[in-house]
Amino acid sequence: MTRTQLITHLNQILGEENQLSTVVFAVIKETFEVKKLNIDNEEIAFIQKMFIQSIKDKIINVEEQTLIKVSEADNRANTIFHYDLDLPSGLAFYSTELNDRIPMFSFQNDDLGNIDSLIIKIGTEQNQIILFKKLSPVEVFGKGGFNLVGSNNRLKKFEDKVLRMTPNFNALLISDTYIFLDLKLLENSYGFHDVIVREANNSVAIIESLYILESTQGITDLLGKTSFARKVVKIRNSPVIVKQIPNTQIIHFTKTHPALANKMKYSDDNSQIILHTKKSRELFIKMLDDAFLTSELTAQYYESSAKDVIEGEENNDQENQ
Repeated sequence: MTRTQLITHLNQILGEENQLSTVVFAVIKETFEVKKLNIDNEEIAFIQKMFIQSIKDKIINVEEQTLIKVSEADNRANTIFHYDLDLPSGLAFYSTELNDRIPMFSFQNDDLGNIDSLIIKIGTEQNQIILFKKLSPVEVFGKGGFNLVGSNNRLKKFEDKVLRMTPNFNALLISDTYIFLDLKLLENSYGFHDVIVREANNSVAIIESLYILESTQGITDLLGKTSFARKVVKIRNSPVIVKQIPNTQIIHFTKTHPALANKMKYSDDNSQIILHTKKSRELFIKMLDDAFLTSELTAQYYESSAKDVIEGEENNDQENQ
């Protein structure tokens, strides 16, 4: 999904206006059971208005925002992420079917302090936007300590817990596509590392198929670090691989580029690269990501993991017609 397509889908649903309805669900800690919250209709109307404005503020009305796949994520700013991997087990509840069989949250049997997240479903019977909101510690009052509230010019003890509804959200589901506003929630989710390592091993298999390395074991040994594993995942769509750059050309590049020269070893016949250090393995992955660039204007060398492909003049002319 492109960002333009995302905006179109969002506007189509939000354009229903008076036909929209909203339901809020609670996700219980540890069990991750989903329960429907019984909220007064007037408050639901306010909640709906608040989150619609939040969708506009965080996505629709944001200028120069980019949308990239999680598997291709880099360090650029003003970015949202299309989740194109398996959901980690810690976020499996995202796929819960939100229907009439969902049990109600009961104040007799449930506790506001045990709510981990909220799911907010906005839309019509046919089309919905589903928001996912991880609650912060300050969004549930009364979880501990001693709380006082004003009453008749006097402070009195307040014993009930309070759920504070704020407009922030972490992710949304629309047209079977998960969009995350940032990667922090994903990176801290139970099971995300396992997903990344599994995908990274698939990328290592692609590297092995190139027969350019004497051994990929050194790369595999570093996959325990999530940040490195994510970089390995990213190279599966590398232009170096997609364009099938010959091994001889790749090896020549590693020998002549200032950032790579003398950082790697080679087989006796110079047909394979030997990654003998942690640094050489990291540089090799960066090289496969085509991160080492040269300005045609200044001949200056640069390193950049964030790159946007520029369309040729012929393609731009066709788009402007």
